[in-house]
Amino acid sequence: MAKSTSFKRVVVKEDAKTNMRAAKIHPMRLANGQKIVALGHLYYPYHDRNLFELVLQYLRDEKPDVVLLLGGIVSEDAFKSLWDVEDNYLHDHPEVPEVEAAKVAGGFEDRIRALADNCREELFLKIQAATGKLVIWDPSWTHLSMPNEVRLVEWIQATKRYLDGWMQNHPDSSDVLSDPSDQLPKKLDELFGLQNTPNIKVLRYGAGVKVNNDVLFMIGDFRRRNAGDSSHVEWEQRGCSVVRSFDGKVASWWKTTADHTLPGLRLKYWQGHEVGYLWDPIHMAHLRDYDRRAPGFWAGRIVYNKVVGRAVPVRRGNDGRRSFVVNGKPYTESEPGCTWCGEELRLTAETQGEDLTPPPAATDENSGS
Repeated sequence: MAKSTSFKRVVVKEDAKTNMRAAKIHPMRLANGQKIVALGHLYYPYHDRNLFELVLQYLRDEKPDVVLLLGGIVSEDAFKSLWDVEDNYLHDHPEVPEVEAAKVAGGFEDRIRALADNCREELFLKIQAATGKLVIWDPSWTHLSMPNEVRLVEWIQATKRYLDGWMQNHPDSSDVLSDPSDQLPKKLDELFGLQNTPNIKVLRYGAGVKVNNDVLFMIGDFRRRNAGDSSHVEWEQRGCSVVRSFDGKVASWWKTTADHTLPGLRLKYWQGHEVGYLWDPIHMAHLRDYDRRAPGFWAGRIVYNKVVGRAVPVRRGNDGRRSFVVNGKPYTESEPGCTWCGEELRLTAETQGEDLTPPPAATDENSGS
């Protein structure tokens, strides 16, 4: 039998899952006029830097009472780049400064802590400082095709065990890869130093937040092809209005159904929203175009004890700059960011085609008259 057709041993890693009821659905009561913003899929430090600064400016202006971070906030690939060396012949973009700085911090534990400290200072604390209010991080669990925070912790612990074992078996080695006596945290809040940070709360993986018993803020677990379809299916399954991430799309819909007709018609009002992404499509090049639907976020407030809001899309103008508008106020980047166009390709002089430039018009001088 040919080697290429013989049976081979295949090991499939089990991706642990959980459901939202096990992870907990946290009720939250907000008063009329209080504001909420939901962000998702930044993948710091591979985030879209221009859009992130625009969102921070919006948060400073609007001062929402709650900012919900719905998964995909920190990139596991950035942490893997601190130690794993992978030959990638498709993506050769230079590494971001945050990763390069952490690479020279020392051994494995020093590198992990250096990048984690940078994430705390430049991401979480900046978001919290912009609002001065509550920030809730709902970390994502497993999506097979998307990076997530569960696999980040799994990789850190697995790599740490391997390096510690190597060090114990090579005590005389001059290469100090890790310190077996130095244990890295297994919990996200401890890894990023957020366990004692006021007004920043880290939930269990895949938890949900239900505001005023009206709208469920959550991380999605499936995709649908068209904008709005994922949140609509989620509404059908859960029987409540939803704001969900994980689909890379920006969408909002509203729906009215009949509750009952006796003694008169009584209606129920529903809404569904999908939170877009805020990552840099160049540094997140391993994600397909299917995963890159639209950048954006969600913003709303409480009106008569109900959650009222909409998804906020980011659009690119004729001059290449991107903008979003909230409550009539525009936010525009100063220079075009994450442009898709490469260098213009030109033919050389030797490969130019036939010259089709029209001859000059006839004059009295060259016509012989």
